[in-house]
Amino acid sequence: MVLQLNSTPEVYKEFYGRNTERMPQIMAEGRVPMSTATLIQRRLDTRNAETDYKSSWMDNYFDTGDAVVYHPNGNIKVVLDSQTLREINPKSQLSSGALVLADGAYETLQGTEFTRKELEAHVGNSLSREQVKSNPIWKVLARDDGLLADYTDHIFAEAKQRFGYDSNMGVYLADKQKIPTMKAWCVRWLDDGSYADGGDSLDCESGRLVGIAPEALGAPGKSATSVRTYTMADLQAFDSAMNGLEGVLNPDLLKPFAQLRKKL
Repeated sequence: MVLQLNSTPEVYKEFYGRNTERMPQIMAEGRVPMSTATLIQRRLDTRNAETDYKSSWMDNYFDTGDAVVYHPNGNIKVVLDSQTLREINPKSQLSSGALVLADGAYETLQGTEFTRKELEAHVGNSLSREQVKSNPIWKVLARDDGLLADYTDHIFAEAKQRFGYDSNMGVYLADKQKIPTMKAWCVRWLDDGSYADGGDSLDCESGRLVGIAPEALGAPGKSATSVRTYTMADLQAFDSAMNGLEGVLNPDLLKPFAQLRKKL
């Protein structure tokens, strides 16, 4: 069954199957693979949408274009919008489902690095709401603390209401690697804890990438996740600033904010 990911056709297109086979198709269509931050925003944008549309985003897992890079010493790097991942194909050299990197590639890749010791307190377990908001890996993947806070509150409220969960959104990694390798971050579905999984295989038959159409990317050189996102905290700050001015400002100026409030 094809997921209903769009209110308009084909802006977000599902590419189901092996990442090594589907990524070249995404790039050939001029699309880019969806990032974790974009998935977070999509799940927030559809929180009040029709059931099937909302369920497609909330009740399915998604591989992303964000990479986790493993060093044999136990360190990792989080590389957002990884160009290396965008270049994988059926001929890519894999080891246990991970892309094998050339010597020295780990050191040259630009990303946020964590030592295995730094990660001990932050991976391997389901998390509380406050633990998620302060989790260093989630903060990197979300790219915006306000966005992460809003998303965390949404996930915890939905998970509690639907499944009775009090903890969610853990972070899980692959076992320590013997050689430098790379995998893609996958974000799981609501009933599965909505966790960030850095251990999935790139050649898994049930992979699921989403390719974002060029028209959704904005101006040339602007990524799909560089557009400013607004959270409930932003609206509360706006309401506070505008308090008492409703009779002074032109009502038409307030219409966009009223529409945004309905969205959130």
